[in-house]
Amino acid sequence: MTAHINPQHFLDAVVPVVRQCAAASRVFYGKVADVGKKADRSLSGQQAQQASSVLTVLDAAFQELILGTVHAHFPDIRCIAEETTPMRRAFAGNDSDYVVILDPIDGTLHFQRGDAPYHVCVGLACGGRMIASAIARPDEDKLFTAIRGQGAWLQRGKRAPRRLRLPAKPGTNRAFISTKARAFQQPARPTLDPHEHPIGAALVLTQLAEGTLAAYLTRQVEVYDVGPPSLIAEEAGASCFLVGGVEPNYDRRRKFPYYMAAASADVKDFVLQVQREVVATARARRSQIDAC
Repeated sequence: MTAHINPQHFLDAVVPVVRQCAAASRVFYGKVADVGKKADRSLSGQQAQQASSVLTVLDAAFQELILGTVHAHFPDIRCIAEETTPMRRAFAGNDSDYVVILDPIDGTLHFQRGDAPYHVCVGLACGGRMIASAIARPDEDKLFTAIRGQGAWLQRGKRAPRRLRLPAKPGTNRAFISTKARAFQQPARPTLDPHEHPIGAALVLTQLAEGTLAAYLTRQVEVYDVGPPSLIAEEAGASCFLVGGVEPNYDRRRKFPYYMAAASADVKDFVLQVQREVVATARARRSQIDAC
C-alpha cells in the first residue's frame, strides 16, 4: 500500500516538466513527421481511426520525461499511459490506490498538422477518482491545474493564475458531439449547437471549464484521454458522467462506451435524455429487423 500522496506535492513535481514539454512542443508545432502506429479499428468513422494512428517521436519523448519525473518522486504508484515506453513498464507490478494517468500529446493529429490546439496531460487518481491534474495547451501558452476540492486554475504565460468558475447558466449552447457519436447530433438540436471539430478530449473538457462549451458526448474514449482534463472541468463547476449519470472510475485502463460532460445540471439532464432516447430508438430498430 502506497503512503498518502499530497496532491499538491504531485503537482509540484510534474508541473515543471509539463511546462518544459509544452515549450519544446511549440518548436515542432505543425513541423513534425507522423511516424504512425496501428489505427484503432474499434472506433467508428474514418476520421477517428485516422486520428488514432497518428504518432510522433515527441509523444514517446514527452511520456518518458514526465513518467521519469513521476517515478523519481512516486515509484510505487501505478501508471496508465497511452504509449508503450520503457518508463511505463517501470511501474509494472505496482499495487497502489494511486495511479498516474498520462496522455503526452492529446490531439496529436492537430499537433502534427499545426491546425488546432493540442494538450500535454497528466493527472493523479486515487481509488478511481481524479485528485490532481496539470494540462498544458502549448499553442495558446495556457496551463490548467486543479486539485479536488480546491478549484481549477488557468495561467496564461507569466500572468497570475485565475480561478475558473462556471456561471449557473451556461453562456453558450455550443457542444462537442464526436464523430463516434454522430447519431446523437441531430436529436441534440436545437437545444444544443453540436460540433465535432477540432478533436481532443482535453480540448473539449478545458473549453467546458473556460465556459466556451456547454456539453460533451462521445463514445469509446480511453481513460488517459478524459481522466486528467475531467478534473479541470469538474473543479470549474461542470460534471462528467457515464450512462445513467454514473460517476466515471479512472482506476484502470479501459474505454468508456459513452462519456459525457455538461456545464450545468439542466444541460446534464438534457444530454442524458438524448443519450437514452437515441439508444432506445436504435434498440427498437434492431428488434424490428430481428423479428422480420
